[in-house]
Amino acid sequence: KLVTEQFYRKMIFASSDNSDPTLHPKLEVTYTENSQSDDCISLKPAGSEGKDAYIDSRLNNNNYGNHIDFPAISWTNGGTPVDARGLIDFDLSSIPNGATISSANLSLYSYDSPANNTHSTQSGSNESIISRVTNSWDENTVTWDNQPSFSSQNQVSLPASTNSIQDYLNIDVTYLVQDMINDPDNSFGFLLKLVTEQFYRKMIFASSDNSDPTLH
Repeated sequence: KLVTEQFYRKMIFASSDNSDPTLHPKLEVTYTENSQSDDCISLKPAGSEGKDAYIDSRLNNNNYGNHIDFPAISWTNGGTPVDARGLIDFDLSSIPNGATISSANLSLYSYDSPANNTHSTQSGSNESIISRVTNSWDENTVTWDNQPSFSSQNQVSLPASTNSIQDYLNIDVTYLVQDMINDPDNSFGFLLKLVTEQFYRKMIFASSDNSDPTLH
């Protein structure tokens, strides 16, 4: 119908009764057929005790595979600048090869750490990024000096915190997980780091080694 039905205005098309079949109306639909409904799974970090690690630039050869914090830090220790990052890996083997990831959401829980206290924006924004790790790493041997490489492709930004204790729930990591499914030979979990590693700023979350399992 006309938007404004006021004479003299019109649109004329051929109907399906028209003698010229090439003019008959046509509807084309493109669709994807799913052989099964979407599956939803909830994952903890890989391994029975969880695979995550804390790496520290000051104690650059020390391993912290069982640290209670999953951090992104730039601070000083005794006047010495120090950066810290978090590594975490999830076992995605239950997701079929070639699967299309409809959604993937990561939740990180904040708390007042006896080691590193809480989130801080003392010197500026503590905006952080989550990236896909592209080299294998061992929770019990990884250090700052041998930390794995990571990709900036589809990395996810965590906006600066507005409170010292602030959870980041349902972070959309759909494209990162899709990259992991598409390229499993070069995908080994997530790296958390500050966008600007300049003291004094930090994000502090609980790791899977934290004594409170509700924060894992």
